Amino acid sequence: MKASFRLGVFGAASEYFDPMAEPLAVVVGEYSAKLGLTLVTGATNGLPYIAGKAAIASGGTVLGISPAHNAEEHVNVFKKPLDGSSYIFWTGLGFTGRNFLNVRNCNASIFIGGGAGTLEEFCIAVYESQVIGVLTNSGGITDLIPEIVSRFRNHHGSKFIFDTEPKRLIDHILEVSAAQSKVP
Repeated sequence: MKASFRLGVFGAASEYFDPMAEPLAVVVGEYSAKLGLTLVTGATNGLPYIAGKAAIASGGTVLGISPAHNAEEHVNVFKKPLDGSSYIFWTGLGFTGRNFLNVRNCNASIFIGGGAGTLEEFCIAVYESQVIGVLTNSGGITDLIPEIVSRFRNHHGSKFIFDTEPKRLIDHILEVSAAQSKVP
């Protein structure tokens, strides 16, 4: 399962994130590469970029899904980097369209910090019945997600995992995902 497993990394894509979350993103990238996972990001900056760069530096693969039509628009209009992904898929769909495709291209998701865009990705992951891991010590919307989850009914089959340690969270995501895939 791990060789083709795609783990979405969603989180603060701006420079406005809790600096304590940066080393968590590095561990997510490095550990994912060590396990042979493919990371999926929004071909963006911030924490997903940091995780992507760490994965690539550790020999991993990162699929970036861009809101732009092409590299020029990606850099000049959306102000996004090209070097945090091994491959970039150009959607031309803006942020909301990109977010939908980003989540749909993942087997499971991990959330690190983040704001409104991250919350949108979280909601899409819920509707897509994903295994959702949340690093609860990474600031931003992840501080609120446990409360959000406790207040709504989940009829979509999503599984929620909360942890403060990236490696343990990824291991748990893989365990739950493997158990789910065995269900007929």
